[in-house]
Amino acid sequence: MTDVAVDTCCLINLLAADCVLPKPTLRTMKPKESHQSHELPSLGLTLHVPAVVSGEGLYILRPDHDDQAKSIKSAIDLAPYFTEDMLHRCDVEGEDETAYFVGFASRLDDGEAACMALAKNRQWSFATDDRLATNLAGPQGVTVLTTAELLKRWATNTKASKMEIAAALQNIQRFAKFVPRSHSPEASWWLSHLQGV
Repeated sequence: MTDVAVDTCCLINLLAADCVLPKPTLRTMKPKESHQSHELPSLGLTLHVPAVVSGEGLYILRPDHDDQAKSIKSAIDLAPYFTEDMLHRCDVEGEDETAYFVGFASRLDDGEAACMALAKNRQWSFATDDRLATNLAGPQGVTVLTTAELLKRWATNTKASKMEIAAALQNIQRFAKFVPRSHSPEASWWLSHLQGV
């Protein structure tokens, strides 16, 4: 399955990595042919962002220009990523998805609920690090991809060096304030790439 609904936390983590989603360069943008793949080459996946996620006040931490040791909040503009086909807009549609969304929204935040509804109805995967969402996904037949799994996939697909992997993981920890849970399957992979850095 190459289609993935991405929740807010995973999206921010991917942007914080500063390598998984290339910085948009509208100068090089070319219209996509209908037969071309919409997969992001670095992941081999098509990333879908529900309207409720893209509508949230997304921000990321970035170095303060006046003091590089400090970080400041910086608003995230997703428009160039949509324009260049790196991310794809989607929304909950129809009776089935709406019913799923309403049911999931009673236990999850709206962003996670929308992703879960889309993933269940369209047979997509769901990118999240939310523990409750992950626990609910299994019984719904929804495959979950975590930030660590996505980064591991990026490292494999791009043949990233140990230094590049460490830099990406450090960026996520510093600018998105994320580290995988210690018992998660990819936690040892994550930590092994940060040792000695």
